Amino acid sequence: MFSSSSFDLISIFYSIISIDTIFRLVNNWKSVWNDSVTAKDKLLIQRTAAFILIPIGVFFHELGHAVATWLFGGQVREFQWRLFWGYVVPVGNFTTAEIWWIAFSGNLISILLGIIAIFLIFLVKKPALKELFYTFAIVELVYSLIFYPLISFTGFRGDWVTIYDFSIQPYAQVTLVLHIALLLALWQGTKNKWLAKYLVNNAVKNNAMIETPRLILREFTMSDVPELASILSKEEVMYFFATGAITTEQTAAKIAGYINSYQKHGYGKWAVIHRSTGKLIGYCGIAIEEIENKLENELGYRFDPDFWRQGLATEAATSCLNYAFDTLKLEYVLGMVEPENIASVRVLQKIGMDFVKESVWCEKIVHIYRKSA
Repeated sequence: MFSSSSFDLISIFYSIISIDTIFRLVNNWKSVWNDSVTAKDKLLIQRTAAFILIPIGVFFHELGHAVATWLFGGQVREFQWRLFWGYVVPVGNFTTAEIWWIAFSGNLISILLGIIAIFLIFLVKKPALKELFYTFAIVELVYSLIFYPLISFTGFRGDWVTIYDFSIQPYAQVTLVLHIALLLALWQGTKNKWLAKYLVNNAVKNNAMIETPRLILREFTMSDVPELASILSKEEVMYFFATGAITTEQTAAKIAGYINSYQKHGYGKWAVIHRSTGKLIGYCGIAIEEIENKLENELGYRFDPDFWRQGLATEAATSCLNYAFDTLKLEYVLGMVEPENIASVRVLQKIGMDFVKESVWCEKIVHIYRKSA
C-alpha cells in the first residue's frame, strides 16, 4: 500500500509547508511568543509543532535505531532522514533479541519524546510554549502509537512487524500490554480533554484579576471578540441596553474600549470565565461612565442566558466590589439599572447596594444604586 516513493512525495510537500512555516514564524516572532495567544498565533504554533518539531522527532527516531546498532557492535550502512520519514540499515551479527531492540529503539525514542512534551507543558510558563508542546505531544504520540504501527503491517514493513514478532519472547508480549495501556491513556485523555482543559484554565489564570469558587475574571483581549459577540448579539441579553443587540464590529469596539480602560485607569469590565467549562460567559467589572454629567465608577455586567438564575452575576459582582474597595481603594461604586429589570435590581440589592434616586441615562429612566467602602 505504501512505498518509499510515495513517502518521498509526501516529504517534498511536507518540506514546502515547513519552509513556509519557518518564514511565517520569523515574521511573527514577537506576537507569537508574547503572553497572549490569539487564534492566529495558535494556528502558527500548531504548524510549528507539526512541520518543524515533528521532523526533528523523526531524526531522533532514526538516531535511536543507529545508536542501538552501534551498542550491539554493528555498523550503520545507511542513515536516511527525509523529514517526514527515514530509515536505518544496520549491518552485523545480531541475536534475535538484539534485532528486536534495534527495531524498537527508534520507536521508544518517539514515544518518550511525546511523553516528555506532556511534562514540559506543566513546566514552562509561556502560553505559546504550552500550546507548542501540547500539539507536538498529541501528534507525536498518535503517529508513534497508531499511525506507524498500522502502516508497518500494510506492505511498508516498518519496525512494528519486528516488534510484534511474538516468537521473540517476552519482548513482543510485554510491548503489546504497554502499547494497549498507552493507547487507553491517550484515548481517555483525549476524550476527557485533560490537557486541553489545563491549557484553557492556565491561559485564563495567567491573566486573571479575580477568582471565585465558580468563576475567573480576567482582562479581555481582542481574541475574545467572537465569543462575546455571540452573547451580546442576543436580544434577551441586551433587552435593557440602549443599543439593543449589537454586531461583532460593535463588540470589537467595546472590547477595545475595555482594553484602553485597563491601560488608562488600571481597571475596567472583565471577561467572566466559567471555571468548570472554560467558557467565556459574559463580562463584569467597574468602568468609568458619565452619570449626570459626572465621571463615576459604575458596576456593570452581562451574562449569557444559559448561565442565568445560578447566582453567578451576584458572585461576580460581589468580587468586583471587593476588588474596588480593597485593591483599587475606591470610595464608592454606583450601579445603574432600569426599574423593569427585576433580576438585575435583585443582584444589586443582594450585593449590598442601596437605592439612591431615579435618573435619566441614554434617554431612559434608570435607578441609581450606591455602595460605599
